[in-house]
Amino acid sequence: MRAWLHLRHTDGERAAAFRSGLRRLGFEVVHGLTCSPADGDILVSWNRIGEGDRAAAAFQRAGRPVLVAENATWGNDFAGDRWLTIARGVHNTAGTFPVGSPERWDALGVDLKPWRAPGGETVILAQRGIGPSGTAMPRGWPQQQRGRLRPHPGQRAARSLEDDLAKASKVITWGSGAAVKALLMGIPVESHMPGWIGQQDNTDAGRLAMLRTLAWAQFRLSEIASGEAFERLINDTTPAIREAIPQAA
Repeated sequence: MRAWLHLRHTDGERAAAFRSGLRRLGFEVVHGLTCSPADGDILVSWNRIGEGDRAAAAFQRAGRPVLVAENATWGNDFAGDRWLTIARGVHNTAGTFPVGSPERWDALGVDLKPWRAPGGETVILAQRGIGPSGTAMPRGWPQQQRGRLRPHPGQRAARSLEDDLAKASKVITWGSGAAVKALLMGIPVESHMPGWIGQQDNTDAGRLAMLRTLAWAQFRLSEIASGEAFERLINDTTPAIREAIPQAA
């Protein structure tokens, strides 16, 4: 069995964790891509961009597992640990990972702030627009919204999110992880990406239900290195559940 590992970098602690976890499950780890997977092969790709997307499509046509990793939706450094997000087939999308009990989120002990009152500014949280069609933010989408645009920090130096949203009472996003952080701060979010992993209805119950589901697509680096993350996504027979969480108005 081979695990084709397509990461942005093949060295460092992150890559070592991926190799360790896959080897613990008995995979021979191959850094690179193929569009001709053999029986027993899986693909683990960082996002789905260019050749990575084409390889992922080939694996899916062959009925072979595709796991897609990215920076953690709630941030790589969260609740005193180090995280990444991994899901089946595509990232940032509800219904692409098996969901377990609420305790995974509840055990983190995260303080959810009360909802902010209306009357503050509206901030648009833009993304870099990378990834496959359907998950990537469409070109020109930010300019179609009404509010102050916060550029993606990967494209332009910016103030901390907390400082930049200090006066915000609403956030508009396609499907940004920064918007999940805004929800933790109590800022209502309007999302436009169909099936976004952070979609909710700006109520206490809706926000909590979303976070309890989202937590099952976020994995500690230690869970990746141990193989637990891959074992769950590949072998767990729990169906991936697309939560019926209303779209924010």
